[in-house]
Parts: sequence; structure tokens; C-alpha cells
Amino acid sequence: MKIITLTTDFKDLYPASMKAVILNMCEDPIFIDLTHDIKQGDILSAAFALYTTTHFFPSGTIHLAVVDPGVGTSRKAIIVRAANQYFVGPDNGLLIPAARRIGDIEVFEIGEKAMLDRVSNTFHGRDIFAPVAGLLASGHEAEDIGQPIEAFEEISFGEANAAVDKLYGRVLYIDSFGNVITNIPAKMLEDFAKPAEKLVVQGNVASYSPTYGKVQKDELLILTGSHDFLEIAVNGGNAAQRLNITGHPEIWIEK
Repeated sequence: MKIITLTTDFKDLYPASMKAVILNMCEDPIFIDLTHDIKQGDILSAAFALYTTTHFFPSGTIHLAVVDPGVGTSRKAIIVRAANQYFVGPDNGLLIPAARRIGDIEVFEIGEKAMLDRVSNTFHGRDIFAPVAGLLASGHEAEDIGQPIEAFEEISFGEANAAVDKLYGRVLYIDSFGNVITNIPAKMLEDFAKPAEKLVVQGNVASYSPTYGKVQKDELLILTGSHDFLEIAVNGGNAAQRLNITGHPEIWIEK
């Protein structure tokens, strides 16, 4: 019995086909849907979702992730192995930050023999990546499925920086509450400000608070989120909407 996680930007319908393929290949898999609500084509958000969740799973877990705007092109299909966890998906950087967090990585390009007999140009999640996850869950090793490669795509969360009166970073993820999660590490924030200090973000005053409920309702706040990065939130509201933030812009926090 194997744990298989799924992360996609498919929203609905398509993950069911992927699970059906896997169910025909191995006995009693445990499916965990990390999320299917990634914004379509948003590789960075999906990479962050994997990075902040997959290291909690036990050895042997298979992480199937498909956010693949290059589907049907010459981009490779890969398996990444790290400390006996497996990541399966497109070679667009999506899998690499999470895998590196777990341990040293080995990358394999998936061979045609692992794919379904007929591979569509638009649904490699079903026709390539799901069969590979099924093979891994059935006891096959990455070496049975693909060839080791040294060259593969990487993705960066960017560098955060601190000055005397300003923190600079980038938005990595906006969660379903509208909380804005940045790449600014918790330690950088803790060295920059004191609890209850007033800071300025995007021209708006925000309180540096340990948690949401320590400020007034509808108040903008800055805190260390559960992912150990600086997070911008509104108590009972939506910070992304309040600050008109979408995507992954640069962001700065001032005193």
C-alpha cells in the first residue's frame, strides 16, 4: 500500500482519470490530494505548495505533480528521487525545490515504455505521469522506468534582502484566505522588527503580530506564517485583495 499525493492546476474532472489509471496498476493506493486549486499554469505557486508539504510525508511516498503549460512540447517528463521519496511530473522546475528540501536528488527522464499505449498531446498527467506513479507504487524503481540525467530545469524562489529600514522580497503564494506569503525568511523579519511595531507594506500601515487574532478585526498585519516565511494578512479579511496583489510581484516592507 503506497501513499500517492496529487498536485495539479486541474480544478476538477481530470484528477479522477489519473487516479483511475493508477488504480488499474497497483493495489490499494492511498491518494492524498495536496491541491488541485493552483492557478492554471502557475508553476511557482505549485512548487511552493510541494516545498511546504511533501517533507512531512513518510519514506516511500510518491508525489505526482502536474502544472504543465508546456504539455505536448519537447520538455522532458521526469522522476526525481530524494531520500526514498519520489516526485513525478514535467521538467519545468516544479519538482526540484521540494525534492532538494528532502535530500540529495537523482533525476531520471521517463522512457516511452512507461507511458500508455496512446499518449495525447494535451493530457500527460493521465497518459505519462499517472502510469509512472502506478509503476513506482507497484514496486518498480526509477531505474526501471527512465534514464538518469544531469541536465534538468530548476526554479528559484528568489533572494530576499534586508536594509536598515527596508525588507525586499517576492510573493511566492496567495492562499485561499488571501494571505500573501513571501520569500522573506522568518529570521530576517525577526531581526528587522519588534513585536507590535508598526510597519508599512505597499503604502499601508500594518502591525507586526504573532498571530491573526492579536490585532483588530479587518486590520492589516505582518507575521511569521506556518511556512516560516513573512506573511501579510488581514484579520478576518483578504490581504491580497486589500493590497491588489496578484501573481508573484516583488514586495517590500518599510519601517
